[in-house]
Amino acid sequence: VLTWQGEISAVSQDAIRDTALAQRKTVVDEWDQEFDKGKVKKMKKMKQERRRDSNPFQKLQNKRNFWLMSHPAKMASLGHRL
Repeated sequence: VLTWQGEISAVSQDAIRDTALAQRKTVVDEWDQEFDKGKVKKMKKMKQERRRDSNPFQKLQNKRNFWLMSHPAKMASLGHRL
């Protein structure tokens, strides 16, 4: 903005000076570069195959079933310990 005398006002001179200083002080770091890349769509990761006998509850039930079939009379007394 010019003054009545046609010169650049003090406010305009300060703004120009601040802009020049800001341009010199601006440092683009890795975080800014990564942020400027934008959003990246999330992709599902492939799950690794799990072994089928890894479920502890299934192991317990298998053990109980084994005792029930092989020792039917003892199952009543051993049921709370398995």
